[in-house]
Amino acid sequence: MEVLYNVKLLYPTDIPVSPGVINVEIYKPQQGKLPIYIKSLDENDPKRFIQNIAYIIQEELLNRINIDIVTQTQLYVIDENSKYKIIFNNILKDFTIEKE
Repeated sequence: MEVLYNVKLLYPTDIPVSPGVINVEIYKPQQGKLPIYIKSLDENDPKRFIQNIAYIIQEELLNRINIDIVTQTQLYVIDENSKYKIIFNNILKDFTIEKE
């Protein structure tokens, strides 16, 4: 897969003065959706903050190109040993996380 865009983003965590840091990679469309891979760059687990992270990705990156994160992308969280697929159920607040 070819990376279209790569960016580091901050997101809020449980500790107000200690934001999480992630790397976000957006790839060329696969199977009609834009694959987006999220990898933590600090000790925080991005899976715990998916709603916040998805909102930030939508507002900061995808709104500019008229892409809806819920219906037009496929989010993945990558950690040291595993890959997790984020499945939205029609709205940003309602999702499941499946280990692949």
